[in-house]
Amino acid sequence: MIRRVSASQMLASNPARPAQANFPKLQDILVNLSVKDNPKVTRRLKLIGDPYMFHEFTDKVYVPNPDNDPELRGKTMRVPFPDADVNKSFNRIGHDDLDQCPWRKMGYVFTTQYAQNVLERQEDGTWQVKILKKGKAIFSEIAKKIQGNYEDDEWEGEDDARHFGSRTSPCVKITAKATGKQPPLSVEYDVYFESKNVVVDEDMIELLRKAGEPSAEDLEQERKSYNAARKSDPYMPEWNDFFAFGYPLHRIFKHTPVKGEALPPVVATPKDSYVVSPPKAAPKPVVEDEDEEEEVVPAPKPKTAKAAPKPVVVDEDDDDDEDSIGWLND
Repeated sequence: MIRRVSASQMLASNPARPAQANFPKLQDILVNLSVKDNPKVTRRLKLIGDPYMFHEFTDKVYVPNPDNDPELRGKTMRVPFPDADVNKSFNRIGHDDLDQCPWRKMGYVFTTQYAQNVLERQEDGTWQVKILKKGKAIFSEIAKKIQGNYEDDEWEGEDDARHFGSRTSPCVKITAKATGKQPPLSVEYDVYFESKNVVVDEDMIELLRKAGEPSAEDLEQERKSYNAARKSDPYMPEWNDFFAFGYPLHRIFKHTPVKGEALPPVVATPKDSYVVSPPKAAPKPVVEDEDEEEEVVPAPKPKTAKAAPKPVVVDEDDDDDEDSIGWLND
């Protein structure tokens, strides 16, 4: 409620700092796989539950190519978002229904991204709650390994350990290595699956709870939704309440509406000021699997193969996560 305050009341008051000031930047809670300062980085992660999927748009559109010029095929150029003056973020999150997504309608290029709460092992032996946010290359490797575990008729371990996000299962090691090449081949990822189980104990659950805990009502809804889906999905482990703990991914990576009045579709016009990327593929409409032009996934390996995992080649792009997550309280 608005009220009148005198000079003495104003000077005597100690207004609370905005809630946003107490929240970390998104970059600070992401698993850091950047090779900008170190040519090789390894992170040991205990996955929690399953990841969330969303569509992330960048301020790029395909260069118009009405004459099907081979030199323009697959090229993109930067076109500022129409609300860039009021939203300084480098990207936008698409609508759950892409047919209703304003960014897709305006022609912006997107990639399919995944985000998952994890516990990251520190050098001193402690754990920290982080978010693993990457594209299909890394997450598809994890998914294929999980599927292989469930389909292994000779599985001798604990049933819970088939899924790396369950209470009792091995950690996943991800190593990022700089290649010295130009994007999208500037970084290689090795995804390695440990054999020794790690149990999510009460101390680890408490860390997740401190990062974020849903209300009792939301937790019950999540539990019911999960168990209903599990009836028809053979690759989902038994529910644990801590699956819903950690950073609220469904809110951090929720749809970004266009700020301001409704805007017309972007009309791309090549200009010298735009940064144009090298050709990558034949021109095609923006579709759900767009990130495949930036991420190359190795061919599936036979079940019997026990060789070391092959590198997954993806584009290194982690300079757009400066946003604070303080807006979660809005």
